[in-house]
Amino acid sequence: MLRKIFSFIAVIAFLLTSCGPVAMAVEDKPLVDVQELFTSSKPIYGESFTYPEGKGEMRLYKVDVQPGGLVPMHFHEAPLTSYIETGQLTLRTKKGKSTTFREGDTFVLAVDTPPHTMANNGKVPAVMWVTVAAAEGVPTLTNVEG
Repeated sequence: MLRKIFSFIAVIAFLLTSCGPVAMAVEDKPLVDVQELFTSSKPIYGESFTYPEGKGEMRLYKVDVQPGGLVPMHFHEAPLTSYIETGQLTLRTKKGKSTTFREGDTFVLAVDTPPHTMANNGKVPAVMWVTVAAAEGVPTLTNVEG
């Protein structure tokens, strides 16, 4: 009987000591944590960006691109910020210049960004979040024919 009591006390002691640091770690974390992930006054191509005239409109998109997927040739009439949550996407301009963005990358595209495609040349799905600072009636992207 004494052996069972000792074993029980040992288990309780182990649980209390092993759970202590976990409880402390949770208590040390702030209830609200705001982190600025990215700021820029310059797009990837060009010197700066401008906002379209009209009644301002903010937009947020989640873009899922499967391996082999391609967003057709297009340009933007309003500045936007993109964040690659998972995977990778390659921006290729009409003239052949390319930039690959990987998980965690953030970038700005603007009106003077040349027409381009976005392709998932990787082996896993890519997720890109896009915020657009547009105006009512201004399209997020305009497809380029041919």
